[in-house]
Amino acid sequence: MTPPNTPHPPDAVMMQMILGQGVTFALGALARLEVADHMSLELQPVELLATKSKVLPDTLYRVLRMLASIGVFTQDGRNFGLTPIGELLRKDAPRSLRNMAIMMTDPWNVHAYMNLNGSIRDGRDGVTHAFGKNAWELFKEDAAQLHQFQLAMTDFTVILLDPLIEAYDFSSIHRLADVGGGHGTLIAGLLKRQPKLQGVLFDLPEVVESAKSAGLFAGVEDRIQYQAGSFLESAPAGCDAWIMKHIIHDWDDETCRTILTNIRKQMPANGKVLLFEMVVPDTNEPSPAKMMDIQMLSGTDGGRERTASEFGTLLESAGLKLERIIPTKSPMSVIEGRLG
Repeated sequence: MTPPNTPHPPDAVMMQMILGQGVTFALGALARLEVADHMSLELQPVELLATKSKVLPDTLYRVLRMLASIGVFTQDGRNFGLTPIGELLRKDAPRSLRNMAIMMTDPWNVHAYMNLNGSIRDGRDGVTHAFGKNAWELFKEDAAQLHQFQLAMTDFTVILLDPLIEAYDFSSIHRLADVGGGHGTLIAGLLKRQPKLQGVLFDLPEVVESAKSAGLFAGVEDRIQYQAGSFLESAPAGCDAWIMKHIIHDWDDETCRTILTNIRKQMPANGKVLLFEMVVPDTNEPSPAKMMDIQMLSGTDGGRERTASEFGTLLESAGLKLERIIPTKSPMSVIEGRLG
């Protein structure tokens, strides 16, 4: 999209922003239709792509044309190919974001944004406005949307793993708990790259049971312990570090204080908690964290992205102190907390 400091008339820039939903839904539609899986870097006629994807050539052409104009595809007349960006819509791409594109256009998320005006007015999330229950409650009744959400989060973790390991030195950690770790994508990746590390996967009982059959710990089975529980009630004991990826941003300050306090109660003198989160810059600049913050406003019950000072205040409220913030080659940073 055209940034606001370009020499285009304000009405043209505003109109382009208003029409920006077309990009999100076009990406979601092509992901669902698996169009990119039939494409390559080599240009192909849209008629052939339409036949392979079982869609109409004219409608597919119009969508591909629009996305090609912003760099998702290459175009020569009615022939289209993938760019490195477009490749991320393929199921087999190493850093695929196909599941994320689908999840962002799932009904729960769409209706959350449709009710953003209500969230701005009273602070309640858009999911509750739309369905009378928050996303976690809704997911308990809708296995398909929960499954898609989990797929998207798994793919997102895969993308973030290398930047995390490159930025943070895990060599001094002996036993690391992944709190709210889902199926274990993060802790499994860390164990496979850190041969001396012992891991604990901590999540709700039903999540832990499904993680045991997910097959992510092949080759490191002897170094992972599964532990069921709720981070709202307890935290794993016997560790010297606890990591949470995109957990804290799901919750309001009071709930985060509870989660962090549960971890602090288990921490030895040299223990540390690692929050793998986005940090909102204090400067007025474009930021993925600012965009994600609106996702949290609309889609979660009290979740938000936080500034560095807000992370410091949050940790202090749980009896911890902000030791440092380490940027990574991703939108995420490692926020390290220790005993206060």
